[in-house]
Amino acid sequence: MTDLERKLAEALRGQAGEVTPNLDAAWAEQQRRQHRPVRRRRRAAVWGAPLAAVLAVLTSVLLATQLNTAQAPAPPANTGEPLTLVQAEYQALGELKVVSTPVRLTEFAGQTHAWTAYAFTATTVPAPDQALFCIAAVPAGDPFDESASPYGTKSPSCAPISSGTVRAGAVGETGGPLPPGKAVYLVDPAVPAMQVFDANGNLGEAREVGVAGADRVLLAEVRPGASPVRFRVS
Repeated sequence: MTDLERKLAEALRGQAGEVTPNLDAAWAEQQRRQHRPVRRRRRAAVWGAPLAAVLAVLTSVLLATQLNTAQAPAPPANTGEPLTLVQAEYQALGELKVVSTPVRLTEFAGQTHAWTAYAFTATTVPAPDQALFCIAAVPAGDPFDESASPYGTKSPSCAPISSGTVRAGAVGETGGPLPPGKAVYLVDPAVPAMQVFDANGNLGEAREVGVAGADRVLLAEVRPGASPVRFRVS
């Protein structure tokens, strides 16, 4: 081999050594670029699923909290039928002739001791044909009769009896024979219970506590100071 041929061969081998590393590097870069999106998609899937679960739990907790804290709306103020009754007024116990067996309504505390409220029907000596629905309070444990000590200056309180579904009634008040927060009604025998509503639509359940003659006596829990103005038969 001549010197010229030897130099040419050495030059070709040098060029071949420079080309080979470039091809390997290009292949490695191509492989890296092809696999990079796959790894990113896998990474996004791994983080995305737990994040969605956490958001779902937080949404459920928020909805449950809103449902628990929300107050039930009051019934419409025009629910039921109008409840228009004559207000009960004081009647001297000595002028009353009790017709029905007194019905025990409730017991409440006075300034010195406990009192028991009763409801009954009666007539008066001056007007024996006028039927009245009366409420009176006597000391707890004492028999109910004409000799009983009345509570305050409004016991007994009586109202005339009508022929409607709700015959008569009275709402409790401070100083009266029925304490605040209570209401009592004399109703038709066909009415075992009813609902009463004040002007704001607040509901009170009136349930039977006894009978006075042929009619039923219903006692209701109401808001003190808010007299029922409408009723609905249950």
